Amino acid sequence: MTGSRTTIGTRLAVAFLIAVALVVGGAAAVAEGGDPGSETFAFAGVEEHDRLGAEPTHATADAETIELRNELFRTEERGTVGVTARLSIPDRVTELRITLLSERTGPAEADGFERDPDAEEGRDAWVWDGETDRPSITYAMVANDTVDGTGPLAAGGTYRFVDAGDWALVRTPRADVTGRFTGGGQVRIERENVVEGDGVASRAIAFLGPHEEHVHEAAGQRFRLVVPHAADPVAPPNEVFEAFEGTATALQVGARDDEVFAVAAPGNVSWAVRGLQTGDADLWVRDEEPAATADDIWSHEYVHTRQSYEADPSVAWFTEGSATYYAALFALERGAADFDGFERTLARGEREPAASSVLSDPDAWEDNADYTKGSLVAGEIDRRIRLATDGEASLATVFRDLNDADGPVTGATFLDGVESAVAAGGDAESAAAVRDEAERLTTTNATPDTWDVEAHEAAFGATPAQVGYGLDADGVRATGEHRNRTVARDPVQLVTGETLDLTLLARNTGGVDGSYELSLTIDGEAVDARSGTVAAGDESTERFEHAFTEPGEYAVRVGSETLTVVVSEPAPVAVRDVAASPDRVSVGDAAVVSATVGNDDTIPAGGDVTFRVDGETVATEPVRLDADAAATVEREVVFEDPGTATVSVVAPDSEASTTVTVADDASADGIGDGIVDETVGDVPGFGPAVAVVALLSMTALLARRDGR
Repeated sequence: MTGSRTTIGTRLAVAFLIAVALVVGGAAAVAEGGDPGSETFAFAGVEEHDRLGAEPTHATADAETIELRNELFRTEERGTVGVTARLSIPDRVTELRITLLSERTGPAEADGFERDPDAEEGRDAWVWDGETDRPSITYAMVANDTVDGTGPLAAGGTYRFVDAGDWALVRTPRADVTGRFTGGGQVRIERENVVEGDGVASRAIAFLGPHEEHVHEAAGQRFRLVVPHAADPVAPPNEVFEAFEGTATALQVGARDDEVFAVAAPGNVSWAVRGLQTGDADLWVRDEEPAATADDIWSHEYVHTRQSYEADPSVAWFTEGSATYYAALFALERGAADFDGFERTLARGEREPAASSVLSDPDAWEDNADYTKGSLVAGEIDRRIRLATDGEASLATVFRDLNDADGPVTGATFLDGVESAVAAGGDAESAAAVRDEAERLTTTNATPDTWDVEAHEAAFGATPAQVGYGLDADGVRATGEHRNRTVARDPVQLVTGETLDLTLLARNTGGVDGSYELSLTIDGEAVDARSGTVAAGDESTERFEHAFTEPGEYAVRVGSETLTVVVSEPAPVAVRDVAASPDRVSVGDAAVVSATVGNDDTIPAGGDVTFRVDGETVATEPVRLDADAAATVEREVVFEDPGTATVSVVAPDSEASTTVTVADDASADGIGDGIVDETVGDVPGFGPAVAVVALLSMTALLARRDGR
């Protein structure tokens, strides 16, 4: 269950805005009375259930970062958790305003902040004094969150989050940050949640108290399981990780979060629900919930972390329906449940009053029909897709299309996905028939019967094609004049003229062949596409390339992968040293001038370096350098004028020089044509008599040789 299921309004996904800089450009960025050339920014706090929102954007290469660190600690007042919000503010931020969104009690202690006198009534807003380097606000946050729990995941109590005295399981603090900065580019915010003393915090959930943490890595994800000392889990960590891994492996519906954070909530509290998922991939489940059943809450909440679509009310039933259905199906497939348990879970959808509910109309739901009837209908549509395509497609194919959609998905989007999934693996007539049945089951009060074991084997006997997409480990490369290598992804930093080279793997972990269609989009516009078929248990590799010629920030999407690409002009080349060889020449001769150039920036550098002799340009050489790279540039220079020549190598922001001695022939000392003066001079030890003896000795020696 997610906490956003209590009303229709909160069923809709809330845009995920944490760490997103909403920068207003141009003249509109200057508020009335503001400084010319300044820009405004706004950063919103984490909403209650933001897992269906957009991914955070990334700042440009020259961005500054505001750091917001929430330090949570225990208080003496029951039902509260202390919070100190500390901010690190870059120099070019001139104004900043923070609005505390989490409910608090008592006064706040502020250092570097004052209450905003212009704040709307009921808004807990504070204004930075513009001087304090590390301003902070300390307050007591209300920890308890209560609701009347109903439906299949109801637990009979009222708490969704609580301070229990010896421990606390709470939401992390929420805040809006707005302000003004000077200069270009963007300002972004990075948020961090920490617990003072015993405890651990994720983006959306914090546990305060003694605990053990277990970590498991599988299916490209890192699973963190927090087990409080106060908890007595029915499911040991290995069973929870088995449920997570099995569901993650089988559910090929798009990109996975790098990390999943889970807490086994102690059972000595009157919980409203059996489990709850919030944030991107944060969840808690009661410690008394088993993992090896068809009614597996651990897998149910994990499925929610994979739902990245924004649902219109007409398809809101799919959120809880698919989570319930897949938890039961994957428990059956991994042997954690038998068919009877699977059948009983889905058969709840046949009971009134839920059975008569119209899934596309949330106002008409009875008895949490989205969980019960929704899971049965999801399973029936899955079964029909598999039968019509001989297992080449399944409901996961539709699920993946919903995740890939731009903007909110509707009931029509869902039905289109059903039809296209069947058409890709079957025929048009079958596709139309399955779509019609899916429409009948979702837009009328019609209810299917739960199928028996023979019907299940006919449709699910062979594991269906499960085609998932992912970037290869070295799948993000930058190519061009500056480099040809793998680059970091968060964000991808390129310079103008470089090409983004993406290697995507389409893996089929199912039991039959499956098809795939991939497209590369830049800012929502498709620029390339690939399609193919991948055999069961095999993978196919597709490469996409796109050159970027203009600076800017681009949203790049390929398959289920999303990347932010920041393109900048190349960094300037730095000239570090210059040497000449030889450093003494004659007029008209040449020396090789060598310049050591480097790049201390995090992006490639490029530009021309100029060779000059006594200030006059004699040559230019283009230089292209990778980030943090160095090279030697050489050029042969001829010297025409005698004297001491100053040789310089100049880049736009740096230069270095050396000197070369240039001698003409008449004044060269040791530099000439190599002619040796044969005149015998006053050499010590050699007088005229000695010279005569030497000549006579040489004559005699030659005579002896001639006589041989």
